[in-house]
Amino acid sequence: MIRYQLALLGHSQRWLPPSLAYLILLAVLYNDPTAPVPPEFAVSAGGLTVVACWLTVALVDAEDPVQRLITLVHARRLSTVLAGFVATAALCCVVLTAVSLAWAALVHHGLPVAVLADGVVAHAACAATGIALGLPCSRLLLPRIGYTVLAALALLGVVLLVRWVPVVNPMLRSLTGAGSHTGAVALGLLGGGLLLVVSAAVTGRIVHRRA
Repeated sequence: MIRYQLALLGHSQRWLPPSLAYLILLAVLYNDPTAPVPPEFAVSAGGLTVVACWLTVALVDAEDPVQRLITLVHARRLSTVLAGFVATAALCCVVLTAVSLAWAALVHHGLPVAVLADGVVAHAACAATGIALGLPCSRLLLPRIGYTVLAALALLGVVLLVRWVPVVNPMLRSLTGAGSHTGAVALGLLGGGLLLVVSAAVTGRIVHRRA
């Protein structure tokens, strides 16, 4: 299923705009070797939230309803199809995270292990959050692109900008401050993971009821 989804996404070339946008963000972000790294990771991880949501929507919407029905018949279970979407989007985010961390390491001439670990966890948390938001904003639930854009922007604004939403905003704010960030990024990963599980379950249930 993952191989099929990757081939479908690659053939559609819908991965290109979000990936290029993220690379442009990194090019602007990583240009000062003397800058503190955690705040840069906050920007990079926050950007990955948007890109992960975008990639998830692009991946799901690459299939028209007829193709998706055929895929569902072959997969036999809706949960298998949803797991394929999540795993494929996550794999794309792993590649982008590796690019971000490697870029930071090159610019800063290496990174301490603790800082690198915080960066990995922060990016994983934001990737999970972005995928979680992308599933219900895709054609699985919203048939029109206008509704998709509005819903995605609203949800991204909430998780990234609203302080009392305990997903990624507290983690990103912690990365921009001084002191240890380990607890904050761990909580961010927990929040992002839980949100992804809930999003996949709710999306699957709604799709099943509509079928």
